[in-house]
Amino acid sequence: MTVTKSEQETHAFALEFAKHISTPRLILLSGELGAGKTCFVRGLCEGLGGDPRQVSSPTFAIMQEYDIAKSQRLIHIDAYRLSGEEELESIGWDELLQNKEAIIAIEWPSRIANAIPENRTTVHIAHIDFHTRKFSIE
Repeated sequence: MTVTKSEQETHAFALEFAKHISTPRLILLSGELGAGKTCFVRGLCEGLGGDPRQVSSPTFAIMQEYDIAKSQRLIHIDAYRLSGEEELESIGWDELLQNKEAIIAIEWPSRIANAIPENRTTVHIAHIDFHTRKFSIE
């Protein structure tokens, strides 16, 4: 468990977390609205060798792709607007899961729970107060 007290600390925590992951990887980001999921992805992107300024919430686009180090890709999916797993076909879900050079980070994974394979890392983000977040990883 890790507690952060600002966006900068959340970013730094994700940057450090990125040092311990490799491709392929599926990361589920669980937390309420405003918990810091996209902020975490910015830090993750930077920690993986990408430009954190390119990271924005993919709520309306559903999926964003970012270049990271070593010709790898960070795939950022926001499943909030998806009505279920059947909509994943439109973003090439099966191909994404087979990509050995991809790290996939999914916000609101509960919306597509039945389509998510068992081999995954879950980052739970609890919104404690205006600035404070508690992270637990499983």
